[in-house]
Amino acid sequence: MAEANKKKLQRSASWMWLAVAFVILIAVSGWLLKSESQEAKSLKADLQAIITQQLGEKNNLDKKRIDGISVSRVSEGWNVELALNADKGFTMVSTKQAMWQQAIAILAPLSDISKLNDISISWIFPVEDSQNDVNDKSVMSFRMDKATRDQLIWGNVEPSILPDIVFDYTEHPVLNQ
Repeated sequence: MAEANKKKLQRSASWMWLAVAFVILIAVSGWLLKSESQEAKSLKADLQAIITQQLGEKNNLDKKRIDGISVSRVSEGWNVELALNADKGFTMVSTKQAMWQQAIAILAPLSDISKLNDISISWIFPVEDSQNDVNDKSVMSFRMDKATRDQLIWGNVEPSILPDIVFDYTEHPVLNQ
């Protein structure tokens, strides 16, 4: 009889630990699935305001300037990814130069936000494929870290050196046509 009670007690203890584990799992998954923090929302709003103030709400192709803003928390602050619709220039070379100029125009005020670590920019532009279909694609992207931004005197930065001072610079071949 004592052995039967002991087994019953062990089973009820096992169920109790299983219930505790289930409650912990629910709590952790709720934390992981938590919606965006208020700080992230505030940062996105600040970024949107700066970009809109510097470049306007729409590009000259009448598309929203900001295609997307993504922020992620890192130990040193925040990493930011910006997807922006580029303006069309008279030539592809002037389009590329405008992207460089506009990147500098937004990187300068963004550099004043001390909590930003890496800033990644991806310029989106309509590109014609081999079947003559036009699709919006990322035609230029790069990343600039806080250490580099802090060393620059933005008023002296020439747009043409941007590819040399950023990280992970990529350019679609269409910009060289």
